Amino acid sequence: MVNTPRLEGLTDWRPLARGGFAVVWEARQESLNRLVAVKIITRKLDNPEERDRFLRESGAAGRMSSHPGIVTVHYAGLLDDDRPYLVMELCTGGSLTRRLEAGNRPSQEWVRDLGVRIADALDAAHAQGVLHRDVKPANVLIDAYGHAGLADFGLAVMTDGMDLEERLEALTPAYAPPEAFAPHTPTASGDVYSLAATLYALLCGHAPRAVDPGEADPDMTAAQVVMAHLDDPVERLPDVDPGLMDVLIEALDDDPAQRPSAAAFRDALQALPLGAPVAALLPQLDEPLASATTAPPEPVPTAASTGSSAPRRWWPLLAAAVALLALVAVVVVAVGGRDRGVAAPAPEPSAVATSATPSPTPTLLTGFTDCSATVGQPAQCGPSTPQCWGGVPSAFDGLIVATPARCDETHVYQTFAAGPLTAPVIRQSQLDADPAAKAICTRRLVNAMLPADERRGDWEIFTIPAQSAEEDEAYFRCVFGRGERDAPLTLRSPG
Repeated sequence: MVNTPRLEGLTDWRPLARGGFAVVWEARQESLNRLVAVKIITRKLDNPEERDRFLRESGAAGRMSSHPGIVTVHYAGLLDDDRPYLVMELCTGGSLTRRLEAGNRPSQEWVRDLGVRIADALDAAHAQGVLHRDVKPANVLIDAYGHAGLADFGLAVMTDGMDLEERLEALTPAYAPPEAFAPHTPTASGDVYSLAATLYALLCGHAPRAVDPGEADPDMTAAQVVMAHLDDPVERLPDVDPGLMDVLIEALDDDPAQRPSAAAFRDALQALPLGAPVAALLPQLDEPLASATTAPPEPVPTAASTGSSAPRRWWPLLAAAVALLALVAVVVVAVGGRDRGVAAPAPEPSAVATSATPSPTPTLLTGFTDCSATVGQPAQCGPSTPQCWGGVPSAFDGLIVATPARCDETHVYQTFAAGPLTAPVIRQSQLDADPAAKAICTRRLVNAMLPADERRGDWEIFTIPAQSAEEDEAYFRCVFGRGERDAPLTLRSPG
């Protein structure tokens, strides 16, 4: 368990993620009543020189936050025990790591436009003498409007006191330039390489010199595995536009001197004739909502040899919800537990186009068991293989986009039940008000599935929509949690 931090003006702390040398929390900034992300570095800065350098680098990151391709840094400082922290914009869309999955990769146009945006951010940073040094999918975040931004500027300096192998592990060796595997002075060229490696991974799901985990020596560290393959050529991706591959291959050159500058890389990407620019992860807000019901079932956008994209159906709905709420000037980020103890009736959701069309005859979801008799209506409990989540944010009343997490690693929430929707929904408030969700996603059902010593009355309960193309969109899922866990709770049949 990680102790909750104490910082003046910040309340409602909730852990979101844990990385190699940092923990990310969500907190509420009381003065502005807004949610922020707080990144706390686990390494303590023991001497004045290190502390001054951190504050200098984070100050530069704060000044660069005005760039649209850089995540806003509100302020930085040191905890009482000398651990440094950054208070940043909370990006509810998560990071690009979720776009590496086979069913969720973006189109080539989107990858190109992302590269232009982040390369421009790097060019602005390099012009101020600031290097990022750890560009990778996990450090490119998506805000509530679908815009991408580069995060964690200046944090790589925290690894300078580490030995080479320890530093590489902290900075993700798969995206590090070849020169990083030997003592060297970091350069702007290394940032360009790492960005190109990130774009490459978005197109195929893995870094340029990634090794299948099943083929890697289990006794080797991640850094050692990458080092063993540094001489392997970067493979061209056959289904990717040749011009785009040419630009990426040049930026992935082993020789730093042969790589383009960030500005040249940006310009080369921008000049590619792949198709119309894609402004954000979300579709355009004026896109007809009806398209959500006619789109093919693939998730958002998939890479194909044609370069076309097939948006995942709930993203247009989330975009429409954002537009609708913007029209009435409502700006709310709804994150936090809700009390399911009151069974007062809620307004029925309006009948509009939706990401979920309820099935007339509910089917049993994979891994779930029928517990309808216990609930008193069609309900499924489980799944048999635990499913865990790190966070469940909802922006602008959009449907929750949960953060997947391994159940044997740090997580906060766990799925415990599912059920068929009784009506279409496009907003989280509609999903929460669904009569079936209100009947199934309850603390009473959770506690009925837990051993007596694990039951509690303050579980945080959420109703979430389907989170991947593999899940039936006619069903909602119920998740529960309270604080961090490193192992899943054992759920049994409530009957």
